[in-house]
Amino acid sequence: MFSFRYFKLFLLFILISCSDLFLSEVDECGIPGGDNTSCMDECGVPNGDGISEGYCDCEYNIMGCDGECGSEKTYDICGICNGSSMNESDCNCENILETLDCLGECGGTAVIDECGVCNGNNSTCTGCMIFGSDNYSSNFIFGDNEICSIDYNSSIQTVLDNHCVSCHAGSYGVNLESFSNLMSENIIIAGDSTNSLLWKVISGNSGYPMPPTYTLDNLSIHKIALWIQFGANQ
Repeated sequence: MFSFRYFKLFLLFILISCSDLFLSEVDECGIPGGDNTSCMDECGVPNGDGISEGYCDCEYNIMGCDGECGSEKTYDICGICNGSSMNESDCNCENILETLDCLGECGGTAVIDECGVCNGNNSTCTGCMIFGSDNYSSNFIFGDNEICSIDYNSSIQTVLDNHCVSCHAGSYGVNLESFSNLMSENIIIAGDSTNSLLWKVISGNSGYPMPPTYTLDNLSIHKIALWIQFGANQ
């Protein structure tokens, strides 16, 4: 009788213990009543993968070249930890004066020409930056007189025909009907507009301005001056 009573108490204890076990909440590790520590990785994440590949701690820092996690020190292009012996354009760790040329050659001499072409000879772009020239463009690169031009027939003779020839077609001592007539009158000094009589009279820089009753527009005066400066060619 005594033994049977203890046996019942033992069964009751087992039932109570098992009920507590089955009624307890299961943690993320699958342990009833657990605290997640049995499957926690080194970063404190249950069932986690630990420190990610390429990083040196749980904060996603990387290992510096000095061996310190998160130091942010790196090797420069010469292989020196935290060094700064060269700029991005330098290419020789033993001679920092050598740089990459535009062809990518270390110590090379190729440069970008005025037309923007690597190792070019300035032959791929044309134009003139002298306002008033027939081929003027603010987008072109060169500004020397050799490539600036004024067309005589369309830019000079047209002005003379419209404003001068009605009086000076052999009359009044000057013939401005054509290029040959104009150049024979000794009123043009090629390359020197300031001292050319034609420019003096049309610009009002003489005692007898022409035309006598009005002044030519500034662009026409400027074009004639440029044409003379460019060599007074036909």
